[in-house]
Amino acid sequence: MRETGEILSIAGKTATIQLNRGEKCDGCQACNAFGENKMQLDAQNDIGAKVGDVVEVDVEPKEVIASSMIVFIFPLVMMLGGYFAAVKFLPPHSEGVGVLGSLGALVLAFVFIKMLDKRRNPNDLNPAVIINIAPKISVN
Repeated sequence: MRETGEILSIAGKTATIQLNRGEKCDGCQACNAFGENKMQLDAQNDIGAKVGDVVEVDVEPKEVIASSMIVFIFPLVMMLGGYFAAVKFLPPHSEGVGVLGSLGALVLAFVFIKMLDKRRNPNDLNPAVIINIAPKISVN
């Protein structure tokens, strides 16, 4: 997946980039958390791009799919599992107990995702890589 965005900050070899919403994002509103049609991404900066540069970023599709599975699908699976486990094993085996089990499992899923994120070594190679700096446009 290739996207274009502007570098907001740089820390070592990692650049934080604000990406514009691409055509692949149609129908998804997740990036609105950073402002309308914006999202942020950390990318490996091996080409020496600087703050304010407009760059092209490449992310392996398998990384996008794996991250999406962890963030979106895993919590849903945990909620379903928590519901059915609570109904089966906790008295009074009612729907209310299932809902509480579902919410508990959802909290556990988010705690697990947060732990995975903290365990990630910041020195590991970032799956997102800056591949090109867009040329500056001069206005005459």
